[in-house]
This record gives sequence, C-alpha cells and structure tokens, in this order.
Amino acid sequence: MYMGPVVDAFFHPAWTDTPGSKFANTSAWLEDPMRARAMQTFKKSLPEHVGASDLQGSAEERMLRDMDESRVEKALLQASLYYPSTREALDNCVLEHVELIEKYPARFAHCATVLPPRQGPASYWDLMENPRILEEYHERYSIKGVHLLPAPWGTPPNDKWYYPLFSKCVELGLVVFIYVGIPGPLWPTYPNYPLHLDDVCLAFPDLVVVAHHIGDPWVEMMTHLSGKHANLYIATSGWAPKRYPEELIKFMAGKWHGQKGADKVIFGTDHPFLNLKKTVEDARCLALPDEVIEKFMYQNIKKLIPSL
Repeated sequence: MYMGPVVDAFFHPAWTDTPGSKFANTSAWLEDPMRARAMQTFKKSLPEHVGASDLQGSAEERMLRDMDESRVEKALLQASLYYPSTREALDNCVLEHVELIEKYPARFAHCATVLPPRQGPASYWDLMENPRILEEYHERYSIKGVHLLPAPWGTPPNDKWYYPLFSKCVELGLVVFIYVGIPGPLWPTYPNYPLHLDDVCLAFPDLVVVAHHIGDPWVEMMTHLSGKHANLYIATSGWAPKRYPEELIKFMAGKWHGQKGADKVIFGTDHPFLNLKKTVEDARCLALPDEVIEKFMYQNIKKLIPSL
C-alpha cells in the first residue's frame, strides 16, 4: 500500500465550527434562494464515520489535524462563484483563500475563479475583463489555476465566451479546472457534457485542463478524451474511492490511444463534502499497483504545478 505524501487537488476550507451542521446550511447558501434551491439535494448530516473525537477543536484546527493524520502534504483550494456576481464578491472569494495561505503557506495553494458570464444580450460585452482579472490575481496572489463551472453558469466550455480566458491561461501557465458530468445540484447538465472539451483541447493544445468530478455518466468518453489529448486530465473530486467507476479504474490500470491512464488521473476530495481521512485511506487501498497510486495521489498534480 502506498503510504507516501498526498496532494489534494480539489479542496475547500472548513465552513463552520458547529458540530453536526448540514453541508449546505451555511448562511451564504440559505440567504440566496437560487443557491438554496440548487443545493437542496445536499442537505445531509455529517457522515456516520465522523465521531465525536473528529469534532474537537475549531474547524481550522480539525482541518489541519486531518491533513496531518492523512499525510496530505498540500491542498489546492478552489474558488467558486455560481451566479453573476460583482467584482467585489469575486475578490472576497479569492481573498478568503489568500488569508489561509498566508497563515499556512506550506500547506495550501489556490486557484481563482472568474466573473460568471452575464446571460442574455449583454453576455459578450467585454470578453477581456476576466483575462485582465486573472493576470492581476496571478501577479498579486500567485494563483496556480482557475476554476470554471459551466453548469451553474449555463455556458458550455466551448462557447466563445471562454476563449480569451483560455488564451490568458496558456500565456500565464495556469491550469484550468472545469466541472464535468451530471451535476448533483439542480443545475443544467448540458454545459457539463465532457465532449465539449474536445473542441477546447483542439483549439488550445497547450492549455492544461483538469476535468473534475470524473464526468459520470460519460466516464468512458472522458477517459478516451484524456487519452486523446495530451494536456487533458481527470480529477476524482466529489467521489468516494469505493465508488470510482469501473471505467476509470480500468483506465488507470492500462492505457488508451497510447496514453497511460496512470499519468492522467489526479486525486481530489472536494473536502468538506467528503471526509478527508476516509477518502485518503480508501484511495490508498485501491486495487492498483503502488506506483500507480503514487502518481494518482501525488506525482501527477506536482507535474502539472511544480511549485506545489
């Protein structure tokens, strides 16, 4: 069993200090009727395997303790905005992570997000706004990538709205993390269809894209796309290892189109939606060779972002 260090490539800070709280029951979600409706399927209690000892200390203390006990060397924080927002809201979203990184620079790095597209006639009013913002964040806050959410934005990634953004990411060496597969929240599915990424990767062969949430129910398509495109990767965020689809495990154990699957899949938890310790433990126990597990849980993301 691989017992070496781990990088969690898809991580959110602990949200609350209230033991036993509901995942979606933060004020930010409940006070916004659109978000509260979208996330109603996530109103569930903490998993049964979380015991009383796991709830001792502040949320931040528990988070760091879990990372230490799981040998999670570093976590990549992913900023998220779900609906049209102000620049102030975007800055606050990113600065929340900056504050945590300044306290624990050896434990965290981060990806920004951007202002979601405006729907309707004003959608394309200034396609260079977000590239300018990304350049500023890269210079001021050392972001490692950008997190994009096609489903809540109602805009698939091959839409022209994204293309100046992708060009800036290539220029700055930023990794694009993008949501694929049927969304759990009540958002439209079509924007998350993995085949949209074929257009993106053909148009931007130097763009590094990490498709997170695996892409279910189109997992085989997602593995084939990753095998086809040298810079397209798959992240397992949001999935418990015991539920990884058979097509993904088969890809990790073999190859497609000359690409070894072991080199193309990246570990992520989507903490705190998944329990960090349990997810890491179960991933270490996957029925795959240790060298494959090491690539999956550590080497592959370090290859994409050497500064981690």
